[in-house]
Amino acid sequence: MPRNNGRDLGRKPRRPRKVRRILILCEDSKSSRDYLARFPHNRDQVEIDCIGTGMNTDSLMENAIQRTKDARKNHAPYERVWVVFDRDSFPLQNFNRAFDLAKGYKEITACWSNECFELWYLLHFNYRDTAIGRNEMWGRISELLGKKYDKADESLHATMKSKLDAALRNAKKLAFENELGGEPRRNPSTLVHELVEALIKLDPSKQQDET
Repeated sequence: MPRNNGRDLGRKPRRPRKVRRILILCEDSKSSRDYLARFPHNRDQVEIDCIGTGMNTDSLMENAIQRTKDARKNHAPYERVWVVFDRDSFPLQNFNRAFDLAKGYKEITACWSNECFELWYLLHFNYRDTAIGRNEMWGRISELLGKKYDKADESLHATMKSKLDAALRNAKKLAFENELGGEPRRNPSTLVHELVEALIKLDPSKQQDET
């Protein structure tokens, strides 16, 4: 008879650790996608799909819902689905419909910016609570960066890193003031800070700091 060499043959085999799955679905294929994909995480613990689609508002949300359903069907559900989109100059009904579509899907979080994602960059430098359009915002960011803003610039994450705490403070203040005024989705507004805070918690170095 084979010897067990001291092992407990009655012990059940250890199941592989369940990996948390997170989906970040971005409206654009450059600025927000490239920026958000650069936050570090432990790939043995978390699987993050950060996808730039080129879709707009409600069609993006429809795509997120389909991906959520497919993940459930394949027994690999997402823990959270972040849908990152802008208000831009699209019809207000499209913008609002995106929120209506998400109702009933607890995994899905609408992560909007009004007027655009670049408001998050601007908040790294200073607080802003008055309306601003896309072109003016890009010009202002160019001035603050000391070079022409390029949404395809892959160095933006590193450039903004030292100012991240200021951006979080400014974004939270803006969200609070907007809620207080009863206009949480007005221009300017953004919830990008909520997604960024969630990503920071997945940073292995931050987890070590907390232990």
